[in-house]
Amino acid sequence: MRFDKGMFVRGISVVVLIAAVAFLAACGGSGSSPIGGGNVTIGLTPSVSTLSPGQATTVTAVVSRGGVNWSSSPAGFGALSGQSSTSVTYTAPAAVPTPTLVTITATSTTNSAVVAPVQVAVQPAITVSLSPVGPQTINQGQQQSVNATVVGDATGVTWTLSPASGAGSLSNVTTTSVTYTAPNLVTSNTPVTLTATSKANAGSTAVLELTAVGSGAGTNVAALTTAVTAAGLPTIGTGTNAFFTSVTICVPATTNCQTIDNVLVDTGSEGLRLLQSQVTSLVLPQLTDGVGDYLNNCITFLDGSYLWGPVALADVKFGGETAGNAPLQLISSSNTGVPTACSNGGTVNSNTPQLLGANGILGVGLEPTDCTLAGGNFCDGSQGGSVANIYFACPTSGCATTDTAIIASAGNQVVNPVVAFGADNNGTVLKLGALSGAATVADGSMIFGIGTQSNNGLGTAAVFGLDGNDNFITLFSGQTLTASFIDSGSNGLFFPSTITACTVSAGFYCPATIQNLSANNEDPNAPVPVLTNFSIDNADSLFTNPNDSAYSTLGGPLGTVNTCSGNNGSCTFDWGAPFFYGKTVFTAIDGQTTPAGLGPFWAY
Repeated sequence: MRFDKGMFVRGISVVVLIAAVAFLAACGGSGSSPIGGGNVTIGLTPSVSTLSPGQATTVTAVVSRGGVNWSSSPAGFGALSGQSSTSVTYTAPAAVPTPTLVTITATSTTNSAVVAPVQVAVQPAITVSLSPVGPQTINQGQQQSVNATVVGDATGVTWTLSPASGAGSLSNVTTTSVTYTAPNLVTSNTPVTLTATSKANAGSTAVLELTAVGSGAGTNVAALTTAVTAAGLPTIGTGTNAFFTSVTICVPATTNCQTIDNVLVDTGSEGLRLLQSQVTSLVLPQLTDGVGDYLNNCITFLDGSYLWGPVALADVKFGGETAGNAPLQLISSSNTGVPTACSNGGTVNSNTPQLLGANGILGVGLEPTDCTLAGGNFCDGSQGGSVANIYFACPTSGCATTDTAIIASAGNQVVNPVVAFGADNNGTVLKLGALSGAATVADGSMIFGIGTQSNNGLGTAAVFGLDGNDNFITLFSGQTLTASFIDSGSNGLFFPSTITACTVSAGFYCPATIQNLSANNEDPNAPVPVLTNFSIDNADSLFTNPNDSAYSTLGGPLGTVNTCSGNNGSCTFDWGAPFFYGKTVFTAIDGQTTPAGLGPFWAY
């Protein structure tokens, strides 16, 4: 339940293929068909002549005398609204099982014998979906079969691969399937996009993201990278040392899906949280409190920022894993209607890509939901007294600043998606290559499950049990830091020290020369020190190259030296992103069974 964040949307687009419109008119014309009688003429101009389900068009009448009344047929197929003496809006039904030609008729109000019709074609949408769904990893030289399903047309799809070179190849190409072969040699993670495009309508597409890797791919593996793959995200500061992955979300039990890139992987929090502004092609069902108010979620981070927004349901997919009907947070784009109990009176609402440094956060931490800690749930009322300021019930108009937190059942809480997987549901493994200093990009992988498959065994990793606050002990520079943790969401190593702090790169250390240091980590329940070496370099110097996104020697101050008391910042060593380079780091979830016993624990 601790939230430790330190610091090109792709998907299925639905476009409709519509037949040409036939105008029923006494006289021809370019979009306008005047019909007359008794010194009255009417010319109709539709703004759109073809419609998809739920789409609207405005029909305008040019009348020589008087006005018109409007009607449409078939009766009850769609609706007319905004009727005036010269215009009307027609909206097609939300569901269109078969192609239908709709006639919209204008009848003169001064001469009922003068009638002008226009026809609008409404057809079912053509949708394309792919199997498998969601980002996939594939080893160099290996193959992945992909199938396309097309609804609304029988001609199938064409296939394209990008980038145009170095992405691998396609074979066994048909209108409904294809085989992708990864490049024979992959020296670093290589993102590849496979697109299926409807042959009947080039606007109907589906996309599958693949990542070709040198080794270690699998159905329980998601690719990680520090590279920002879309414009608008910062590459320095909050975006530095961010381990990004891609996440596919779907309307539950459907193939209506969207893939969100640049999602920060965070072992210091729980739950999937996506910027509402980035979920552009889906309408996800939102949870309510049972009396009509929407359930909203709030989390606050150690850096003073917070995230606020409604709880929605989605099928969440990573590689071959799926968390079905999982509650997640949609981070609201609005800053209004946020209770003071959430915002703390005005700290930063990180609800844009620039502020968050990502398009969302994937919390794969130690707990099953964002309300649990050491076996207790602090939002469902089971602990007695007041509940944590995490869940609020709000009408459609939004919450009031004075609103207080409500009880939320465990099933309605934002869930760590890993817990909702199949067999690989007891934790994660993050693996990144060794890094010395800075690099343009660093790649790695996130493996789901601990000891559940051949690629996620603990081996000889040291296991660190935790105290009741999910912390272990770090012994550093004569200090016993009892509130220490491992957090991929923090972009540096943060700890109390006398190292010179930066004046330009605020929040980081700027020693005159690189500091080669060491610390011992130990399980508070079985204190056997495990030595960890690390280095801290001058952040101002590190940040001089704007093309770099990975730093193994980045660190900053936290708390005050030799003032540890209880669980405050002066008792904390935050082992952030630099800790992960060159290591295999395990995060076991509270209450889940592993070969090393029940979680929670960290191991490396």
